[in-house]
Amino acid sequence: MLVFSQSVTLQDTTPSFSSFYVRANPIGIAADIGKFSSKLVQNVEIGKSFGPLDVGINYGRFAIADSTQFMQVRTTFDASQIGIFSSEFALGAGNVFNSSTPLMFEVSTTLMAQISRNIGLGAIVGTYDFIGENNQFNKTFYGLFVRYGLLRSEGGLLLGKLGKRLGKHAKGRKAKSR
Repeated sequence: MLVFSQSVTLQDTTPSFSSFYVRANPIGIAADIGKFSSKLVQNVEIGKSFGPLDVGINYGRFAIADSTQFMQVRTTFDASQIGIFSSEFALGAGNVFNSSTPLMFEVSTTLMAQISRNIGLGAIVGTYDFIGENNQFNKTFYGLFVRYGLLRSEGGLLLGKLGKRLGKHAKGRKAKSR
């Protein structure tokens, strides 16, 4: 009688190609002169992840003092992943509502730690470029953000259910001998 048994338990999770996510930047400061209320940058992004790439719609405001609001399409690429830490690179393009410089571009980078199954916390540093018909300027900003969505593996792939068990159990098989 010959018995075979094979069982593989993965430390990582099941790869998934796409998932929805939400990213919020509740605390961001622009490197501008003036009162604190005119330097605040806040935004929320909702989108879909495709492997290491996030593509979303970002809506936010530049100051509490006035109602300067913006909307942009933003792509974020998970450039590197080491354990729970990731480095991301983002590009965005959008519109600032009721502004003399309505065209807006973003280039930013983040450092994020995936602190639980679906939550990441991180810091962001970037630049917004604003372009109008008669003038142009840019803003450098720094902030903290929260991301809710699937975790990523060290290869940048999205991870699904934790602790999925793979393998076949072949107990009690009888080998036929001649």
